[in-house]
Amino acid sequence: MSKKLSRIMMNCLAVLGLPTLASAAGTYYTGAGYQQPGQYRYGQAGTYATSRGTTNSMASIRNPGYTQQNPNVRYQVGSMEPQRQVTSNTQQKTSSRSGFYANAGITHESAMWRFEMKNLANSILHYDNLSWNVLDLNGGYIFDLGNVKIQADAGIKYGMQWGEASMVDDDITNGGYGAYTYDVATVVGHGLSIGTSQDGSMFGFNVGLGLTDFMKIGNIKLTPSIGYRYMKTSLETKNNYGMLMDTVDGGCLTGDGESQCGVALLFYTNTSDSQPAAIVPANDVINISAMPHYISATDSYYYEQLGTSHSYDVEWSGPYIALDMLYDINQNNTVNGRVELGFPGYTATGDQPYRWDWAHPKSVQDTAGMFSAFHIGLASSWHTALTNAVALSVGVTYDYYTVGNADTETYLNQGLYNQLMAKDDKSDNDLWVIGQLEAKHNSCGGWVCKSTKEVDSVYKSMGLRIGLDARF
Repeated sequence: MSKKLSRIMMNCLAVLGLPTLASAAGTYYTGAGYQQPGQYRYGQAGTYATSRGTTNSMASIRNPGYTQQNPNVRYQVGSMEPQRQVTSNTQQKTSSRSGFYANAGITHESAMWRFEMKNLANSILHYDNLSWNVLDLNGGYIFDLGNVKIQADAGIKYGMQWGEASMVDDDITNGGYGAYTYDVATVVGHGLSIGTSQDGSMFGFNVGLGLTDFMKIGNIKLTPSIGYRYMKTSLETKNNYGMLMDTVDGGCLTGDGESQCGVALLFYTNTSDSQPAAIVPANDVINISAMPHYISATDSYYYEQLGTSHSYDVEWSGPYIALDMLYDINQNNTVNGRVELGFPGYTATGDQPYRWDWAHPKSVQDTAGMFSAFHIGLASSWHTALTNAVALSVGVTYDYYTVGNADTETYLNQGLYNQLMAKDDKSDNDLWVIGQLEAKHNSCGGWVCKSTKEVDSVYKSMGLRIGLDARF
């Protein structure tokens, strides 16, 4: 009597419970689309198989419209745990279906950009705590060609700088720049400034072709692809505060792993002299009575630039190769991964409005041809089905761009020179500016000063992304 009652209770629970489990089984994301899992069906008359292989008529009475689609799942009396038979008919994952797929997401990225000039200025400029909020839209189509499936995909993204970032323009760490050379000594310039950057922007796009699920290793599907990627960041620095100091080359005191350099002092015979009679560091012991008639410190001062002091547009663009990996956890959840190697070109265009001797809005430009730079992109995401057509994804991204030995061009302010030359009544300051521009023009052999293998540049970012994926 007790065995019969147990069998009846178990059958009732199975009839009530299995439809609930079946309704939770949706589709699962494959990275390029959705697959339809083996779902339970409703609306057809059927039977319920027990572990003894007999037909329980009560199951058909209580749920006459139910058919179990997987004959390998058997329930043992007295237990709700399914026992799976190990046969060749176990659930089989299929390749991604052909057709359209799309996804959209929002990423919060933390980034930095740094570039270093080697000879012209011995300068290092870097933005260390950039933050971006980035919206991306991506889509593609899988063509089923029988034995092979080819996917064409494209994406676009736009980002806005979030909060403020600090910019450091460092002309000290890398040695400084040559300021003046006299017969008696050389004066070396050093400077350090710190400004704030906000309201920057980012824009990018990519197109690619891949072999969908080209290789399978267990539950892992591999899709190799090639493509083209473009990425541009625009940054502007305001409220720049800095300090400049000129020192005598070789006039620093060094000891115990430390160097100290005093401000350079110029000693003139009289106020009409254009060249100093002597140049000494301020930390030298000086017999003032033995010096010429007046002393002047060189360009050593504190300054404030409350407007825009620096503006840079940096572009990376070129081909890439990539490998996407898809791992099926179950029929509702998957994990995707991507490794991308790019070989872009590099262009950085800068404007420094406070430099009167440079042209505006294009003051400098650094360039390196395609395949001169290097990009590595990494991404990983987890996807879970929300409906038969939509999945939620959460993941992380990482990008690293670098270029070495980029060429640089500096554009002199020819417009200012022509304007001053056209004046009938030139002031002493006008004549001085004209002389400076002419000297630089002659030194560079034109209004553009060129230098090869001058710039090293690095950009890197890490992001957290949340998105939605859809299959049409």
